Amino acid sequence: MARIRSMGAWTLCLAVSLSAQDSTLTCEVVDDGVEQIKCTFATPRKNETREISFYWHSDMHPQDDRERDIVLPANHGSVYDYRYLRGRAQGAWTVTVTLTDTDGREHEVVHAFMLEDDHIVSEAR
Repeated sequence: MARIRSMGAWTLCLAVSLSAQDSTLTCEVVDDGVEQIKCTFATPRKNETREISFYWHSDMHPQDDRERDIVLPANHGSVYDYRYLRGRAQGAWTVTVTLTDTDGREHEVVHAFMLEDDHIVSEAR
């Protein structure tokens, strides 16, 4: 019986890990009249409303950090957040997205990049 329980727990961990791997976070500099850093989070669609938190962190200028909560409507699979590029701190940035399912489970995706001369010059995931 203990072996069955441990296999169930392992299967649950694997399922959570796989669902987090299915989500992606990409960041790019776009110019729609005003230059912005736009980060897009994509995840498999579900027939339920979910909560998304974007957390922007600058290693060298934590005063430039920001957290924003967004509702992902049922049957939608992507959402984006942006920061204006003008005046944005240069250097290392980390954007962390936390997806909270209706059952309370959280999935986190992190994207790190270097901002130099208002361009993303290197990325690490």
